[in-house]
Amino acid sequence: MSGADDRVEHTFVVAVPVERAWQAFTDGADRSHWEAPEYDIDARPGGKLRWRIPPWAPVDGEVLEIEPHRRLVTTEGAGILEGATRVTVTFESVEHGTRITVVQAGFGTGAGWQDQLEGHRHGWLRSLRDLALYLETGVVSQRFFSPWHCDLGMFLAESFAGLRVTEVAPGGWAAEAGVQAGDLVLYVDGLPIFERTDLWPFQIARRPGDRLTIEVARNGSRVRGKGELRRIATAG
Repeated sequence: MSGADDRVEHTFVVAVPVERAWQAFTDGADRSHWEAPEYDIDARPGGKLRWRIPPWAPVDGEVLEIEPHRRLVTTEGAGILEGATRVTVTFESVEHGTRITVVQAGFGTGAGWQDQLEGHRHGWLRSLRDLALYLETGVVSQRFFSPWHCDLGMFLAESFAGLRVTEVAPGGWAAEAGVQAGDLVLYVDGLPIFERTDLWPFQIARRPGDRLTIEVARNGSRVRGKGELRRIATAG
């Protein structure tokens, strides 16, 4: 599985026939088992789709192209992302099941878009693992869309050394803790941070009002701070 600098792309094989894999993407009830707990799709050209992962607002889109058992192209409007993107899913029957490739393109530029691109790259990977689990075992785990409760108030970019802070939102946890753009995140609440997904458990398990410490690398030194977690801004 891989991703280019301006899109999300994952290719994998799931051990079910192509007809079953196709259904998992074109049937809303099926798709609600692994991608979003609320998912509706009218799988025909011009058909509408809508999905929602609480606490974020619903995302609307449209089916652009459909070749049964081969190719599905949809749009996804603004909601979680700052603007619209395009998702292309292709299916290929192989010896041991179905090879599926998912590509999401149309990400913009800037700190916010970069943060969202990298977040979606990891998010798709997790949801597709839930898809494989569901198709191959019948188990609906809902691991991917475990509810998030807190916002960290910073944009991040991945580097080989770790997560670099690209922007800090005023009034958020990161700002209160003294985090600055250019910092490299080392620890949160005493736990080592190497990649973006190391931060997600804090947003799932902790609640607004909880206070967390953070330690960053800045100008050759290790700097610590503490702040109060805030509620996700898009929560209903």
